[in-house]
Amino acid sequence: MGKMKIGILGGTFNPIHYGHLLLAESARDRLSLDKVIFIPTGNNPYKTDDQEVDSFHRYKMTELGIRSNDKFEVSDIEINRRGYTYTIDTLEELEKLYPGDSLFFITGADIIFEIDNWKKADQVLKKTSIITTFRPGYEQENLDVRIEELRELYGAKIFKLYAPEMDISSSEIRSRIKHGYSIKYLLPEAVEDYIYKNDLYR
Repeated sequence: MGKMKIGILGGTFNPIHYGHLLLAESARDRLSLDKVIFIPTGNNPYKTDDQEVDSFHRYKMTELGIRSNDKFEVSDIEINRRGYTYTIDTLEELEKLYPGDSLFFITGADIIFEIDNWKKADQVLKKTSIITTFRPGYEQENLDVRIEELRELYGAKIFKLYAPEMDISSSEIRSRIKHGYSIKYLLPEAVEDYIYKNDLYR
């Protein structure tokens, strides 16, 4: 078996929805990735949210959400780590699991502007290629300039991905549930059932 191309999509997945799934599938399709691993975050040092449901539930929902795509997997490496989660630690763990394979980190354009603040940013950019999504017209030139900058500074490998726009957010889904509105067609049915069965986000 030759070298595999593995996409990594991290997120709180609180809950996972069709926007996440479409993004992962667009990246897989466009860059011919062999698979995409969804990694629900443990304790994210940059995010504190009282609405954060237990990581066990977020993991289960992610598992249910990706079930229909045999190119998708879910990993608990961040959830099982104690303390704060940093991308560099996750990448080092994935390198041990997939020695010799190429890792592609899938993320939104906003991250491209703040990635230097990350722990060991230079290492992160060495170990992985970045697939960044963009919206047409969304500060397109700024993004191009920024990508060029990261290439020069770190030798970063960055691919731009135009992913179809889906204006769905986990926070909107949580708010709808809280107010008793429907969340149908925003996320897979199995995830919806799980949320109601376990009385999440009420």
